[in-house]
Amino acid sequence: MKSQIFGALGLLASFAVAAPAPSELPRLVLYYQTTHDAQGRPISMLPLITEKNIALTHLIICSFHINKGGVIHLNDYPPHFPLFKTAWEEIQLMKKAGVKVMGMVGGAAAGSFNSETLDGNATTFEYYYGQLRDSIIEYGLEGMDLDVEQPMSQDGITRLVRRLRADFGPDFIITLAPVSTALASGGNLSGFNYKTLEITDGSDIDFYNAQFYNGWGDMSSIYNFDRIISNGWDPKKILAGQVTTPANGYGFVSPSRLNATIVELRAKYGEIGGIMGWEYFNSKPGDTSQPWLWAQVMTAILRPNLVPQLTITRSTAEKLMRAWHQSVKPGSEMSVALAPPNVDYMAMINA
Repeated sequence: MKSQIFGALGLLASFAVAAPAPSELPRLVLYYQTTHDAQGRPISMLPLITEKNIALTHLIICSFHINKGGVIHLNDYPPHFPLFKTAWEEIQLMKKAGVKVMGMVGGAAAGSFNSETLDGNATTFEYYYGQLRDSIIEYGLEGMDLDVEQPMSQDGITRLVRRLRADFGPDFIITLAPVSTALASGGNLSGFNYKTLEITDGSDIDFYNAQFYNGWGDMSSIYNFDRIISNGWDPKKILAGQVTTPANGYGFVSPSRLNATIVELRAKYGEIGGIMGWEYFNSKPGDTSQPWLWAQVMTAILRPNLVPQLTITRSTAEKLMRAWHQSVKPGSEMSVALAPPNVDYMAMINA
């Protein structure tokens, strides 16, 4: 295991990278869906800002689900459940370190975008959209990623994008997560036409977390990305979405191969939107023990020398410890009272 980690990190020194841009470009985006490990312990996201040489720009908390006849869920539970207390405490520190923390609604689970929820008539839409809006406000989310993996109408997605912009203003981040072929007039899981949406409402969409995996294209070469740009898209709005490990889907591209592709694309287009990773908890080369190593490797490819700074006081660390114990899954193998955190909050104190 150690040799695999060191071997991957050893690639960093040999990566050829373009000079980093002064803005958020190129973006480094990571999804945080699996919130607990196999023992029921909360998985901390803080190593993404406390470990060295990581310049994450956006973290997407997922997946929010809209349920007909029910309340909004984050994965399997309503977002106010104690299981998520660690996540909601930690995102405040992520934001203080300059990482934009968003939510994601939808994904592979059907139901969020059909005619009985967010793609419904005006009354139905207002009811279910209200749940999403209230969650954004309650948990201080700075944006929303719309991952539409079921048929949705063109009018429905337009209404949702416009309503989010109207309710949350110009600084709120709105993104979508199409399979990459949908941006090149190919296979599409969403039903609506992304090019039409970009023409009518592109000024309200910050970027696209395009999925270049699971048979919908890959990043082993520039071919699939080129097809999208040839279809009229701005390369700065397109992120090269990757699975962070073969365990998360088909089409994993090694860091060295991905680096070569990114270097070629940036030489050709000047800049691209960045890289997105699905998902955090088991990312290679560190796997579940050190998942943040993936973000270190991606930082070396995309954003060297743009690492955020974070201040953690003793009172903050103690608050995080209390939240962690409240977030251990009931019925897990270990006692909540004795469960050792899998991250050392006290060691993070630097003020």
